[in-house]
This record gives sequence, C-alpha cells and structure tokens, in this order.
Amino acid sequence: MKMAAAITVLFLAFGAVVLVYANSQNALTSGNEQKAPTYMANGAPQIQSKLKQSVADNGHPWAKKFLQNAAAATVNGTVVSQFKGMLILDTGQSEVRILMPRYWSVGTEVVGRTKLFNTTYSFSGPGENVTVKALESEVFKNPSFSINLIVGYEITNATGTTAYAVLPFNIVPNS
Repeated sequence: MKMAAAITVLFLAFGAVVLVYANSQNALTSGNEQKAPTYMANGAPQIQSKLKQSVADNGHPWAKKFLQNAAAATVNGTVVSQFKGMLILDTGQSEVRILMPRYWSVGTEVVGRTKLFNTTYSFSGPGENVTVKALESEVFKNPSFSINLIVGYEITNATGTTAYAVLPFNIVPNS
C-alpha cells in the first residue's frame, strides 16, 4: 500500500512538472513577433517596456507592481549573514534584507551568491561593511505597516572591489 501511494505521488509530481514546463514553453513561444529593437538616445537598447510587458504577459502581478514602483537605492551596512538568497545587512538603524541574484561577476570570475559572502572566498563576510546598489519598491502599505522589496544588482566591499549581478538585462539608474 505504501509503495502504491509513493508511486502515485511520483506520477502526480512528474505530471505537474510536465504541465508547468509545457505552459512555460507556450508562454515563451506564443505571440512572439520579431520586431526591430528600439534604442535610447545613448545607443542602449530600450527594454523597460518589453520587460514590463513580458512580466505582465506571464502572469506575475507582484513583479509588475515591483517594476512600476521601483527606484534606485543605495544601502550601506555591515554584513550580518547571507541566507537563502538574501543578504542581511545591519544599517545601524535596522536590519535590512536584500534579495540577491544567484550569480555575480567579480573581475573575470563568476561566482554564486553563497560563495560571495563566504569568508574563505574573501569578497566579504559577516562583520564587514558593504555598499549595495539596488532596486527598491514598496509593494504594500497601510496605516499600520508597509512591505518593501529590495533587489541588489551591485555590491562594493570595504576594499573597493565591486561585484555585479549576472542578469539578462542591464540596470542603469538615471542620473
């Protein structure tokens, strides 16, 4: 009986994975017209509206709200820890959690976020000061509290070494 239940659960899980994969492939391939890229005055590709449209089409309303309300932010603080994709910083006033993309480029090397804050790698570790450039957005607010989301894209450690998030797009704050 236990064996039959385990096999049933495995088949259901496999079916769910296949269904999700098929739907994601359909979302990626349906309605993709080839259009000439548009460029900004400085020659950089204009992807903001395409990125927003892609997020909207793929049914992630929280991501759409994040992008519509995001602003460039700089957070200075002392590394407390890195846990499950979040960098925890002590800013002196509070602890801040910053979501970290999975991979980062440091010089000519690409490293994972866990290695970046591992003291044996020597980029930065607990107790060390860093400056994080990020996108910050208030995703919810009421009279009692608010929830904001911070996503890091550039980190500079105490020695001046900078790590850049490896993303499929560039984040260029307006001056």
